[in-house]
Amino acid sequence: MTAPPPFLFSLLNLPLLAGMIMFILVRRPRQLLTWAFAGVMVGLIVCYLADVVLYQPDISVQAGLAWQFILNLGAHLTILAALAVVVLLRDKRLEHWEWAIVSFVIVRTAIDIPWLAGFLRPEVAHPCENRTGLPRLTCPPGDQLAIAAAALSGLLVIVLYVSTVYKAAEPKRAILRRYIMPIVLLIAAMSVGLQILALVGQVSFGIIPAGPTTLLSILIGLRMFLALEEAETGVRFPVLGWRILVWFVLLISAVLVDLTWGWINVPVWTLVVLAAGLAGGGAMLVNSLSHRVVQDPASDEPRTLAPAPPDAVGAALAATGPPPEALRLYLLGPMRVVRAGEALPNTAEVWRSAKTRSLLAWLALRREAGATQVELVDALWPVGPEFDAEAERSSLSALRSYLSTLRRVLDPAGPRGSDRFIKHEGERYILRPDEVWVDVGQFEMLAGEAEALLRQGHTAEGLACWQQAVALYAPQGLLPDESYLPASLLEPAREGLRQRWLSGLRALARAEQDPARAADLWETIHQAEPLDEEATAWLIERHRSSGNTSSLRMLLQRRRDAEAEMEAL
Repeated sequence: MTAPPPFLFSLLNLPLLAGMIMFILVRRPRQLLTWAFAGVMVGLIVCYLADVVLYQPDISVQAGLAWQFILNLGAHLTILAALAVVVLLRDKRLEHWEWAIVSFVIVRTAIDIPWLAGFLRPEVAHPCENRTGLPRLTCPPGDQLAIAAAALSGLLVIVLYVSTVYKAAEPKRAILRRYIMPIVLLIAAMSVGLQILALVGQVSFGIIPAGPTTLLSILIGLRMFLALEEAETGVRFPVLGWRILVWFVLLISAVLVDLTWGWINVPVWTLVVLAAGLAGGGAMLVNSLSHRVVQDPASDEPRTLAPAPPDAVGAALAATGPPPEALRLYLLGPMRVVRAGEALPNTAEVWRSAKTRSLLAWLALRREAGATQVELVDALWPVGPEFDAEAERSSLSALRSYLSTLRRVLDPAGPRGSDRFIKHEGERYILRPDEVWVDVGQFEMLAGEAEALLRQGHTAEGLACWQQAVALYAPQGLLPDESYLPASLLEPAREGLRQRWLSGLRALARAEQDPARAADLWETIHQAEPLDEEATAWLIERHRSSGNTSSLRMLLQRRRDAEAEMEAL
């Protein structure tokens, strides 16, 4: 009974790497960084595939030489794609010495590939053999310079990655520091392991440190890709965490067991652990997705706090709602978008980035006034206090790219650059009021109408309008999950809407005849504004008369906490 040859474990890596490629391409198909990550994995697949083919017993000499050349191509692709990842992570802002490294690696690749191709000619002699018994593509001392250049290229790429850890912009820098350094240490450990094995004469078992270590590095790199995406889009994806680490330790243990003892010349334990991990991971993913509750923003059920308005008033207010085919934007509470009656999920596949939604939200808040290119760039792609022509061009280019994405999301069936929902008048971009319904605009219209009706003495109609207005408002306030629009732009709007909502609640609470419903209204006010004197006095009297001492203590503690917070400020 003999142990299975090491190349079989290269074959096990192929479906894992192929699955990673498909995963990241499906997640963000239009991003250059996605293709750079995929390029690294494709290069590794080529290397592993060539390694598998070179172990076949009936391979011809010429085919063996060709596959050695292909293996070198895979190594070059991996290094070049790794360089592209660095350049994209740094937003192309490399220093001169870093550009020199990039140039060296590219020039070395341009020289090495045709040099290696020259050894594929039938008349070239190949006196040396590799570990599989095939003639080597190149032989010492002729390939010593190439080997040294390859080692130097790998070392320089590692230097670039370490430099990127310290020089990338936040929030990328923290993410890269968390993931790049373990990858660099793993690669360094693998290199040392290979050298030690070579020194003791165990060259044929180089797959032990190389295969699992490389795969673990790629798994960490994939997690880094997800972390970067989460920071960019705000869309989180379930990750198995410590479970995948346990599985990987078991996988390496199984590889070592199969290589040491083996069974019927097949890596049985490795296949068992691999199948169990893939099945378990797939089951957890399906379970997570099936239990993810997505709130349907298409549902317009009112959050009523008081009895429904009279039928005539209700019918009049219903006429002010969104047309059935209008684009509906809900900015009060977590942002929701309903297109043609269908709620759009907040995923990268739909929006490309959470910043696309931020752009839409800012246009919606500006309403009929719209926003100029300069205003949009200052809000979402600020270039800093000092004038930087390159940064300004980059910001304007990003704005045009995101506007194009936004138009495509809102009107996927329309022509390229469709202006159905976003019109461009002069220097301003404006959401078309006849095509786009925004809950903030509806709230302010109803609040203004309620205030006007109450001033005119139409109490019932005014309270009905307030009831509809407060039903539109979410206690979380305006865009609570927004992370890209600056607080200096959002906070005044948030506080203004909140104070108007509290005014409506007070008007409804003062007019409410049912004590229980009045208590609910005053409690809602006190939750949002613990220092509200009117709400505090009403609730204290209510709790004392009912003998509810626990609720009274909670009420007073909430007020004391709010007072302490105000004093601290």
